[in-house]
Amino acid sequence: MPQTLPIRPAFWNVPVWAEIGIYVVGLLAAVLCIAGVIRAIRIRNKGTSPLTSSGPDTSWRIKHLLAESFGQKRVMQGASGKAHFALFWGFLLLFMGTATATLDWDIGHYVFGEQFLKGNIYLAYKLVLDCAGLAAVISLCYGLGRRYLWHDAKVAENPERFTILIASLLFIILSGFLVEALRLAAMRPAWAVFSPVGYALSLLFRGMTEESLRTIHSFVWIIHGLAALTFVAAIPLTYYAHLFKTPVSIYFQKREAPGALPKIDHIEEQETFGISSFDQFTRLDRIRFDACTECGRCRSVCPAVKANTPLDPKLLVGALKRRLHGKNLNQDLLGGIIDKQALWSCTTCGACASVCPARIPLPDLIVMMRRHLALEQGEFPEGLATALENTATVGNPWGMDPGSRLNWAKGLNVPVAKSGVPFDVLYWVGCSASYDRRAQKIARAMVRILQSAGVNFAVMAEERCHADWARRAGEEYLFQTAVQENIENFAKYSFKRVLTACPHCFNTLKNEYPQFEGAPKDVISHVQFIDELIRSGKLSPNKKEELGDLLTVHDACYFARYNGITEEPRHALRSAGFTLAEADSNGCSATCCGAGGGQIFMDRPSRINVIRLKELRNTGASQVAVSCPHCLTMLESAAAAQNDGSNQSFADISELIAQRLPEKNSHARG
Repeated sequence: MPQTLPIRPAFWNVPVWAEIGIYVVGLLAAVLCIAGVIRAIRIRNKGTSPLTSSGPDTSWRIKHLLAESFGQKRVMQGASGKAHFALFWGFLLLFMGTATATLDWDIGHYVFGEQFLKGNIYLAYKLVLDCAGLAAVISLCYGLGRRYLWHDAKVAENPERFTILIASLLFIILSGFLVEALRLAAMRPAWAVFSPVGYALSLLFRGMTEESLRTIHSFVWIIHGLAALTFVAAIPLTYYAHLFKTPVSIYFQKREAPGALPKIDHIEEQETFGISSFDQFTRLDRIRFDACTECGRCRSVCPAVKANTPLDPKLLVGALKRRLHGKNLNQDLLGGIIDKQALWSCTTCGACASVCPARIPLPDLIVMMRRHLALEQGEFPEGLATALENTATVGNPWGMDPGSRLNWAKGLNVPVAKSGVPFDVLYWVGCSASYDRRAQKIARAMVRILQSAGVNFAVMAEERCHADWARRAGEEYLFQTAVQENIENFAKYSFKRVLTACPHCFNTLKNEYPQFEGAPKDVISHVQFIDELIRSGKLSPNKKEELGDLLTVHDACYFARYNGITEEPRHALRSAGFTLAEADSNGCSATCCGAGGGQIFMDRPSRINVIRLKELRNTGASQVAVSCPHCLTMLESAAAAQNDGSNQSFADISELIAQRLPEKNSHARG
């Protein structure tokens, strides 16, 4: 008799022995899965330092965990990200569907004597699961295509391993569709179309007898069930372990400012520095690199990879992950598992961390290993040691006379801070704008802007290098010495905020100096300050004389990626009448210039700046606006090295704005 009410046909055509067997195997699979998860936790717990998961930020962490796990904002980049999103939600819905079916039969049927998956609820249930399964199949086929049709370099490693994993998931889903198709072909319910994939496949079996369909169905059902439960048992042992590992890393993600490195407390009392052996990694470190999904996003954005340096962030994290799981136990960490030259190739631009779905702060880990090389081994690339020595002795990396730090200000009537004389803004000039002849134009432009806007400012004669680059090169001791000296000098004067014209100065004073007592509380970048003056009407750039040429913006890593400063420079430039053309990589995804992490002081050629220059030239813009003196140096050096006849010019945003100020409002000449 035809079935009149849509209802889930639990264990249709399944022998009693198979029904009992699937429960037994299911229990065994659950036990094996749980045992694997416990083993993974024990491996990671061998690290030092306990984890803290409670406190005022618990709700924040839970919120971000849910948003990033289910919304997958960091994953949803490009076609591969969308495919992963479809796969994730497809399998999640299939899992929820299986759990719901279990409740429907084991609780609804056996406990209450009535199933709840019936009527329209059942029809909606079938439609959603079929669509979810289809989405998962499409995404898995795309994954195979990336490896074997398009040969995507991001997924080049271990093709056989990933092929087996993808094929296993495809087998589980397709065998499930086949089970559904055989049942629909045998039963032919009126509502079969609500299982669109299964119904379409069932049409292929319409010519077979019901007995044949039942025989094949029971066989395929058993195979499908065993395959699905085998997958569950194997999750902790396969790539799919990231299903439970990555969320933990997301939950414990770095809450501090992205541009702030961890401080070495009581540095004078420490006997060892940084990380030189694997056992020194903390429990949190292990959680992070064990959570790596091997997606290759870090590799695709890393400037060091683009420049063919020894550093590949995906391989570096992968090496640490393999060591965690018992591989290469007899190799030293530095110089063995990790190539020292790879560590020194990092610009600490943060591009890898900004796209990592597992929230691995790789630049922090690299600096921790650099600290051992710097503070215990005294190993530095050529050129870097000289810059460190100069900063320690005379307060700047070039070894220039400290007494000449304010020579750039001659003839500008620049006020110098005096004790007991309050002022609003302390203009922190920085070493580049103080000593480098090209960068001095930035300082002079800033003075013109400040004076035109009537800002009550002063500069500090005792200013010395804040040693941001030294900290990122691992020389934490020099950095902390510079911090204490600068903070003592800050305390001499009365001001409201600190203004910087360099992203490295800004990030260090704003995000890292607060790790020390007495640091200034209000720090603002020059691009933010200029935009603030324009928006408030205190600064009125002349827009009447249109330039007629396109201008493109090169975003500095320590403004855009680390501090989210992207719109302010663009608004300021548009307000001054400039027409902007964006590079393909811009804002928080802009390619690094190659200067960060101490690279600018290392005596070796950089290809990163040439790569970035080509990206900027592809915009067709005749001018490039920068916001960092190091970026300015790197891009102008790349242009000189190319020597291809291009007339593209480079200028700091402060210079471009100062050029557009009415002369009558200026009390100084740049």
